[in-house]
Amino acid sequence: MSEVNMPRLSDTMQEGTVARWLKKPGDEIKKGDILAEIETDKATMDLEAYEAGTLQQIMVQEGETVPIGQVVALIGTGAAVPQPAQPAPAKTGADGAGTAPVPAPVERPPAAETSAQSKEPATIESGERGAIKASPLARRMAEEHDIDLSRVQGTGPGGRIVRDDIEDVLEQHGAPPAAPAAAPKPTAPPEPVPIPAAPPGAPPPETEIVKLSRVQMLIARRLTESKQTIPHFYVSSEVDMTDALALRQTLNASAGEDSVKVTVNDLIVKACALALEKFPEVNSTIKDDQLIKYKHINVGIAVDVPSGLVVPVIRDTNSKGVRTIAREAKALIAKARDNKLAPVDLEGGTFSVSNLGMMDASTFIAVINPPQAAILAIASTRKQFVPVDGQPVIRDLMAMTLSADHRILYGATVARFLQEVKRLLQNPYTLLG
Repeated sequence: MSEVNMPRLSDTMQEGTVARWLKKPGDEIKKGDILAEIETDKATMDLEAYEAGTLQQIMVQEGETVPIGQVVALIGTGAAVPQPAQPAPAKTGADGAGTAPVPAPVERPPAAETSAQSKEPATIESGERGAIKASPLARRMAEEHDIDLSRVQGTGPGGRIVRDDIEDVLEQHGAPPAAPAAAPKPTAPPEPVPIPAAPPGAPPPETEIVKLSRVQMLIARRLTESKQTIPHFYVSSEVDMTDALALRQTLNASAGEDSVKVTVNDLIVKACALALEKFPEVNSTIKDDQLIKYKHINVGIAVDVPSGLVVPVIRDTNSKGVRTIAREAKALIAKARDNKLAPVDLEGGTFSVSNLGMMDASTFIAVINPPQAAILAIASTRKQFVPVDGQPVIRDLMAMTLSADHRILYGATVARFLQEVKRLLQNPYTLLG
């Protein structure tokens, strides 16, 4: 019998979450079959079988997160191993030994409780509301002050009513004197005690709570780390895209019906790649006390997907033609939106471009994608009047902002890099060389 372990599916992956099993125990498995979908810090990826046989047992259920190398399933020969039933959690006594669940609580006077029982939440039966968990002290205080525990909201573990909850009720409504032991019970029901307000910070009842996916949590963590550990600074510029848009129209008009169409983003990616050749410090990273300059120029393109954001990489971008960049970008975007990106598609990026031009964004600033030194954010192209030979002329202007790591780059270098990107885009035929 062979083990199926949680694989390393990306260079930064430390653990993975089983999003969905595509096979079940008893299924015949062929080498290369996809067993499950795994959520990583990059995207949702496939777990592939490297041996043939029968799926004997699933060790990690959907939604569970385990570290790299942990066994998630077993493949062997013969019948599948029955999945173990999930037993109801047993109570733990004071000595740590498990005890069998009790069908119904047994009424005992407080003095008869053992030391082990006194450490467990007391359970009071209520015909309408089911079991109410309360500590022995809270129960005794409620009895002394004629407080209906079914109207008290517990703030202890698992909703257990504790001493503080009873004291809150007494403080809000005044502590009624304890009824004498010999006094008859009043015939009228006691005045209802309102349920205390929700604790501060709790979401209001009309809100919807949605659990973040594994990918969303990892994106949130990485971006938080980026802003907390990388000293960002920003430089913006405006590019006249009139000639670049005309070149794009010419390229697409001359292409065949089956050819991939060149996008504005493809031209921007190519311009950045050529500018990185002249400014290698922008194509670098910092590690401890060392500046590491990459020999290859691999530009990542931010892609919006249902689970958040992924940045697949176009490798050796500076040495590829615009139409090749367009072809690779289209394929990567399709794979990203189908959750079919492979680890190699996401690794090795040295610079990133994030484009919101199609979203009618007037300005846009992006967060650096570690361990890179910079990311270029692109806003929408807008028609504006600009002076040409003393006359107002309508031109297509595009705003762009470079977010840079101030440990590596400084204002003058970033400004010169943006000037080079601008020069290339305003002389777009230089992109075709």
